[in-house]
Amino acid sequence: MNVHGPQRGVPAAPTAAPTAQGAADRRPVRAVPEELRIVRTAVADELSGIRTAVSRWGRRAGLSADVLVDLLLAVGEAAANAVDHAYRGGPPGPVEVDVQLRRRRSGSVVAARISDQGRWRPATAGAVRDRGRGLPMIRALAAHLDVVATGRGTEVCLELALPD
Repeated sequence: MNVHGPQRGVPAAPTAAPTAQGAADRRPVRAVPEELRIVRTAVADELSGIRTAVSRWGRRAGLSADVLVDLLLAVGEAAANAVDHAYRGGPPGPVEVDVQLRRRRSGSVVAARISDQGRWRPATAGAVRDRGRGLPMIRALAAHLDVVATGRGTEVCLELALPD
């Protein structure tokens, strides 16, 4: 169980930023923690630890409660998909989670990448059919979602827009 990322407090954010005219803009500047990187074994018992680490990171980043809940739902669902599907029929391998704040022309986003080294496998015959809502839920929460499955694993990349 490895968690990489800031382990100590993040320095306080400055309270003013210079404007183009040189005067200070009095809006608080968001503290930007380092990227969060988590590598865990893709088993159900690790999902709560992933959610806890993402939650702590999000609070340090100053995410609103609404954005943090959306991030936890999206990352948790993508990680649960890796647990449920990536290593079916074999020993569990790693699930990696990377989260960071990014600036885009359209505004700031929180970006997450959830990846595994398993194989995308279709549902088996007789599998419970009352499933398959995870990716549509992530798609509804995210401003951007990209899922790429290759012979080396699956990567889910998503971005949640941050309010101005």
